[in-house]
Amino acid sequence: MVGGGGAGLLGGLGGGMGGLLGNLIGGILGNSGIGAGIGKAMEGFSPTNILNATSNLIGNIFGNSGKDAMNTLHQQDGMPKFIRDAVNKAIDEAVKNCHKPVDPQAQQTLDSATKDDSLKEIKQLTDQLLDKIRETLNKNTNEATQEACEGKGDGKVKGKKSAQSWFAAIAEAMGKVYGAKTQEVVKLSAQVSNVADEQSKLAEKSKSVSSDDKEGTKAVEADKQKLAAEMTKAQTELQGAAQEMKLISETVSTLLKSIGEALSGMARKQ
Repeated sequence: MVGGGGAGLLGGLGGGMGGLLGNLIGGILGNSGIGAGIGKAMEGFSPTNILNATSNLIGNIFGNSGKDAMNTLHQQDGMPKFIRDAVNKAIDEAVKNCHKPVDPQAQQTLDSATKDDSLKEIKQLTDQLLDKIRETLNKNTNEATQEACEGKGDGKVKGKKSAQSWFAAIAEAMGKVYGAKTQEVVKLSAQVSNVADEQSKLAEKSKSVSSDDKEGTKAVEADKQKLAAEMTKAQTELQGAAQEMKLISETVSTLLKSIGEALSGMARKQ
């Protein structure tokens, strides 16, 4: 997650994604752990360059995973070449449109520092997309077969999938795989709220501790410091996760819009 200490490149996005951005932002924000190395590599670059480089990294990861998924669907699942080519072209255009202005050195430094994790992330995202797309296509085929058997629809089960059906499956898969980050933000919001509740309870408890009670006062102060550290960590992670969700949302929206326009154009020509 973008925000601090979690494992996972995109912070558990889609339920178990690996840790690049969490490590990156965690290191930049001064947290200990693996991210400190990436954060150290980015020292000296402005916050704007770091954020824009991260945004471009997300775009490249999503774009490459999308194209890898399309190539596999063409090779193994019967996706027509003209649809594969049109989607890949649309992805390239979308990634280009999402590109943020950045110091080339900052982008090169980030890309180099995260190369191995990026490749793992692309593979994981590709597999998730393939699973979801195939699941949707199979579901639609089974429903069409059932309708035909029940005498509904036009009574025919089409063997070839239309451009619209491919896009519907791609759009649904991207929405599920890329959009799951909202769940992380909700979870982190709850963590911040829980720590705030604990701080309120401790404040009430401290009122009953006499100033003469040195042991009691010491214990309350230790708890205050502990909760303050937990709150800082939770707020940092929440802020990072919210920023990550914004970057992901922008990238996915542009990808889907570009792919949708490409396939809609093909459908009108058919």
